[in-house]
Amino acid sequence: MPSGKRTGERVFEVAIFPLTLAGAIGATLALLRAGVDPALSFVGPVVASYVLIAVCEKFFPFEASWSEPKGDRGVDLGHLIVSGGFTLGTLRPFVLAAAVAAAGWLAAWLGDALWPGDWPLLAQLVLALVVGEFFMYWTHRLTHTYDALWRIHALHHSAPRLYYLNAVRFHPIDLALSIFPPLFVLAMLGAQEPLLALFTATTSVHGAFQHANLKLRCGPLNWFFSMAELHRWHHSRLPQEANSNFGQNLIVWDVVFGTRLLPRDRRPPADIGLSDLPTFPMGYLGQLTSPFRWARIKRESAEAAEQA
Repeated sequence: MPSGKRTGERVFEVAIFPLTLAGAIGATLALLRAGVDPALSFVGPVVASYVLIAVCEKFFPFEASWSEPKGDRGVDLGHLIVSGGFTLGTLRPFVLAAAVAAAGWLAAWLGDALWPGDWPLLAQLVLALVVGEFFMYWTHRLTHTYDALWRIHALHHSAPRLYYLNAVRFHPIDLALSIFPPLFVLAMLGAQEPLLALFTATTSVHGAFQHANLKLRCGPLNWFFSMAELHRWHHSRLPQEANSNFGQNLIVWDVVFGTRLLPRDRRPPADIGLSDLPTFPMGYLGQLTSPFRWARIKRESAEAAEQA
């Protein structure tokens, strides 16, 4: 390979994530300052980031086998529309309205809002990511601990490959449990809508990169962000590898609680999915109803394993 091309690839691997994330945050900030409704300000930057990642996956794939669709694209588009669009778009205003009401009660009780609203907005964003991630980390970790919660999270791990649309491959209940608690807590503490818009833009773009089939090298950022180099191990079929790197956006709480994993002696597995649930439904409607047919799925999977 010509050295110039290799140098270009190395620059891409290091720069594409931080530059795109910074661009999405900057564009959202610019739209907010231009008077765009905070609830809409992040939509354009997030969509543009997804399109950019989708295009880059064609030219800089991390795993060649993940570039080929495995009957999953239509299913993931269904999850994008229902989980990513309808669930978040419909419920988000009600969650924030409840949080604002709770914030009024909390401020009356304590005498003042707890959130440092006088900080620069970007400094507030860093704090919001750390605070919000605490709730995301424990919600995610608990879904891997208790069968009653794993039944709604297993859908996400049913993905046969990792690519950008895996970021929305969630059951609506799972996504609501992951996204709404941190938003509620932040709003209850006094965080305002512009900050929540920046928070949403950041988590959305990060999620797409976290699952992207892209050559990425984050270096020291792997001690702050829970990026693809870490998250690919979380999708391993081996429980000792999958039960790690629970951070949805940041890896800091994995560091604190000892669940960070980033082996340097081997590549993450290309064969991912649910090793103990071979009959897990791979169609959209089957996945949507899977938490309510959990006992049957487990029984049929056990029978299939015995016959194998």
